[in-house]
Amino acid sequence: MKSKSVSLLPLLVAIVTWISCGRGRTLPTLGGADSLAMEDTLENDSVLFFEEEDEGLSLDEHETEVFGDFIFAFTHNSRFQAERIRFPLPVTEADGEESVIRSGRQFREEFQLPGNDYYILLLGDMQQMEGFQNDSSLTEVDFQCISLPKLSMTSYNFRRTDGHWFLHRRIQAHVNANIVDFLHFYEHFVTDSLFQQEHLARELSISMEDPDGEIGGIEGIIEASQWPMFRPEMPQGRFVNIDFGQTFPNPDRLYMLQCGISNGMLNIFTFRRKDGQWKLTAYEN
Repeated sequence: MKSKSVSLLPLLVAIVTWISCGRGRTLPTLGGADSLAMEDTLENDSVLFFEEEDEGLSLDEHETEVFGDFIFAFTHNSRFQAERIRFPLPVTEADGEESVIRSGRQFREEFQLPGNDYYILLLGDMQQMEGFQNDSSLTEVDFQCISLPKLSMTSYNFRRTDGHWFLHRRIQAHVNANIVDFLHFYEHFVTDSLFQQEHLARELSISMEDPDGEIGGIEGIIEASQWPMFRPEMPQGRFVNIDFGQTFPNPDRLYMLQCGISNGMLNIFTFRRKDGQWKLTAYEN
């Protein structure tokens, strides 16, 4: 069975560390990065996302600044964070009203993300993941904190200017039109067991690794009635979706990747829509 774990990028490891607020974790120093001395950011009112100490990470200014390297440093070095948020930070509310966040202290008070032990990637094509891994030309990435019941989100927009990434704006909005129909279906799917059973493919493809590595995993087709025996805990409520500009070339097919923070988990759910009805057709971990 082909493992998908190799597709987890350093960027994504960094992002989920941010989402988890870094409690109790330490990550390795960026290769080739200079070390910055830790400073008291509460005194100078710069930006600090975590309660833990910084890891002394920074970027080599002579290297091309790819987003993966940037976000790793941004989430682990408070001085670097302060340098990459230009205050006043624009804020756009759902009704279009504009305001600003004027200081790092105010930003810390308002910055909230779900405490889930995972994050989500919604993809229209699995090859997009491979392309993103090697793409150093990205200029914009959004971290979207999505509320499924309300179909609303708080998006943190990062943009690259003159070769450097900055937090550009915070946006309160409804979820993107290209995924709203799916998320409306999915919220019902994960909260209503009868509805879920009715929206499984008659023959559901599964590919599961053996956690003990002894029997080589399970791969094949199961009937919908067998799904409860294999079903993992699925994302629901509030979670973070990462939008790096991925497209959805086939509106009737969508991949949901549930990426674990502390345990290396990767669950891939494939959904397809036929005759106006979304159904889960495959699950892989």
